[in-house]
Amino acid sequence: MAKITMDFWRDDHTGPACLEYSYVPEGKRRTIQLRPGQQEAIQADTVPDDLKPSHVQVYTLTNNDTVSLDMWQFPPSPPYVLSVIGAQVSVIQKRMVAAGMVTYSDETVNSGSAPLDPFPRPCPQGRRAAEPFAAADRPRD
Repeated sequence: MAKITMDFWRDDHTGPACLEYSYVPEGKRRTIQLRPGQQEAIQADTVPDDLKPSHVQVYTLTNNDTVSLDMWQFPPSPPYVLSVIGAQVSVIQKRMVAAGMVTYSDETVNSGSAPLDPFPRPCPQGRRAAEPFAAADRPRD
């Protein structure tokens, strides 16, 4: 199985947050939830070796029970020749935007952004990012 690292980060971390996403073309939904006060979580996902993921599909993103986004795919470009090995979703609530970035196996980076809606959306139950980070997964300051 191939590994992909998903980093979910937000500027305003006063309330809970949730990210439900999948890798295109797999479509297997995954969830990261952040507790109030938790700014970031990094999750290692696995996909079949022959999948060749090209994009990230966000189904639901919500932050602080005040802003959200649904059905957003990034990057907004055709598939790249190599597979995604890392992704980051950042919520910049003070600017009302979500930014997404993917890193491909040759270290090429591509990104996209989408406006946040000024209302919350429900997010499915899933992995709560309450576990301690591994040494390689330490949050940024």
